[in-house]
Amino acid sequence: MWKRLLEDFLSIGATAGESESRRSGRRVFLLATIIATLLSIPPAIARFTAGYTWIGVVDLVTLVIPICLLVVIAIRPSSYVAAIHAMLVVILAGPLLDTAMFGGLLPSGLLVIFGLDVALGALLAIGLWAGVVWFGVFLLSVVYAVAVPHWVKPIYTLDDPTGNAAFNLIATGIVTTAVVIYFVRQRDRFQQRSDDLLHAILPDQIAARLKDKPGTIANYVPSASVLFADIVGFTPMSAAMSPGELVGVLDELFTTFDGFVTELGLEKIKTVGDAYMVAAGVPESRPDHARAIAELALRIRDHVAMNPVDGHRLSLRIGISSGPLTAGVIGTHKFSYDLWGDTVNTASRMESEGVPGSIQISPASYELLRDEFVCEPRGLIEVKGKDAMQTYFLISRRDASREAAERTARTQV
Repeated sequence: MWKRLLEDFLSIGATAGESESRRSGRRVFLLATIIATLLSIPPAIARFTAGYTWIGVVDLVTLVIPICLLVVIAIRPSSYVAAIHAMLVVILAGPLLDTAMFGGLLPSGLLVIFGLDVALGALLAIGLWAGVVWFGVFLLSVVYAVAVPHWVKPIYTLDDPTGNAAFNLIATGIVTTAVVIYFVRQRDRFQQRSDDLLHAILPDQIAARLKDKPGTIANYVPSASVLFADIVGFTPMSAAMSPGELVGVLDELFTTFDGFVTELGLEKIKTVGDAYMVAAGVPESRPDHARAIAELALRIRDHVAMNPVDGHRLSLRIGISSGPLTAGVIGTHKFSYDLWGDTVNTASRMESEGVPGSIQISPASYELLRDEFVCEPRGLIEVKGKDAMQTYFLISRRDASREAAERTARTQV
């Protein structure tokens, strides 16, 4: 019950479309307000017992009015900003009146220092400019506290203003430290979220370079492998799907592919519609790039062949090519790590000119894979933008023991 009541209280002033930073700042301000109110009731009552009747009246009024304004916000959330400003006026007015009745800045025990808490409250509850404005009001209140003895004759005298000043400084210091800790944690949380998002979009090495020095990144990669995979007949199939079903199929399929990519230490480049692009050997080179990309190709081919996706039987065309390419990031908005060059174009052609359910590889990839994988020649095919090309089908991993037996048999013959 208490958790529910607290959550209801912290929801005061919430509006549709409220930003996360505004929401968290508002909730912290409301929590601080209720705590400060509860802690201020005993000292306000103590003013009466100490003979400071009017001080006690002012303190109780400055406690009651903000509570009433919170009720107004709860009833009418659109009044949030105006009501918070009114609340801050009342909260600051109390120490200013007390300062005049005690005789100024030092005789009052530095009561106006609570104006700094008011400025921090505005920063939390409303925003940057509100905090700046209320900090200016705090500075004016200090000037007022220095000048007020020349205008008004004090009606009360504190027995020990030094003790009150120490208490006021400590209380304000606690609030200030708490607010600073809040903003530091918010900064760190949002920075971590931003970093996680950047690293989810770009390779870690590239993300680090962009953070250190934004701008165009272009690297020549002497040897890498690129894979394209495309769902056969997905366009007519998707016409019969609802938007949710369409996205669900692609999400389930590509999430599985992403898992394979992570396990093999490859780099997912992008998805375009129902096409999936992966590279090995970028942004960091690796000598086994062709073997790693071939392993991925076999995994995704076999997974799709054996497992329906959201009730749909799918088939893939997969193309692979190996060789030099250029990798990098261009532009200043919506960064994307991409690849360019003949190797990339050839891999794309291997997919588009491929056979459903098969993995077609270029001659360059075949030369790198022939010793570890079973490959079959497809023969010469016409490749758009190129001359007729001898291509191969990647069939399976080569069984070392079977190969040894075959070699023995050939020797005996």
